[in-house]
Amino acid sequence: MFFLRALSASLILAFVASPAQAQDYAPPKNTMGQPDLAGHWTNASSTVLERDPRFGDRLTLSEEEASALPRGTNAMTVGGKVRTSFLVLPADGQLPDLTPQARAQLEDRRASFPRGLGYGRGDNPESMTHAERCLRDFGSSLGPPMMPVGYNNTYQIVQTPDHVMILVEMIHDARIIPIGGQHRPQAIRSWMGDSIGRYEGDTLVIETTNFRPGLAFRGAPDDITLIERFTRVSDKQILYSFEIDEPGVFTAPIRAEIAMNATRGPVLEYACHEGNYSFGNQLQTQRLAEAE
Repeated sequence: MFFLRALSASLILAFVASPAQAQDYAPPKNTMGQPDLAGHWTNASSTVLERDPRFGDRLTLSEEEASALPRGTNAMTVGGKVRTSFLVLPADGQLPDLTPQARAQLEDRRASFPRGLGYGRGDNPESMTHAERCLRDFGSSLGPPMMPVGYNNTYQIVQTPDHVMILVEMIHDARIIPIGGQHRPQAIRSWMGDSIGRYEGDTLVIETTNFRPGLAFRGAPDDITLIERFTRVSDKQILYSFEIDEPGVFTAPIRAEIAMNATRGPVLEYACHEGNYSFGNQLQTQRLAEAE
């Protein structure tokens, strides 16, 4: 959906950018000397990844446009400005195309499932979505990259001297990222890829590669590298960004910024039962429909 259509969703903005969010803001440090990112955060927003083309290269709304938004709109605000999209690059706010080579790889994978992939179209458990199988989120709330979906957009960040843990509300997943070290061998691939972190000044940087087939960003090959950055920009906001610079995969570099606003905890359990109780019924219904 385009940006203005998405704004009709009557989500309530829990926190907006603080006046303290200025260029001279000094992020707090924890007792380990790291930038303090710990706590509960939400990226819930009616802003979307790609920009309504009518905004062109404009990253923010004017004050007049922002004041005219419907009451209760949960538009993303960064530095006191309402954003028109998560995408920062390309400048027009539109995702670049896959290269012909990457597109061919994606089509080859789809062709290996003759009845198709996705909700209600699978011919076996492996061709149904991971969300239906209760293996991981739908959309990209788990990530990487971590982006909001329709609900359950709360995260908890815990830091230790040598790890960062990000608890994700959707499908109750936890990302456990070591600080420093090397990536695992390419043959080892997990649901969230292989992530290693480092601190660069006031920013936590996470580098992820070794994605499982079909789980890299927007159909990209599973050997891409995705960079995430977490920077505390006010007492109540982390600016989260992700970037992909793979000339052999996308026709232009990708960078997006998403606000993570402070919220109350705890992260409650999300119990997924579709894969336990209804999965067999879904597949049986498929076979009956085909027989008819």
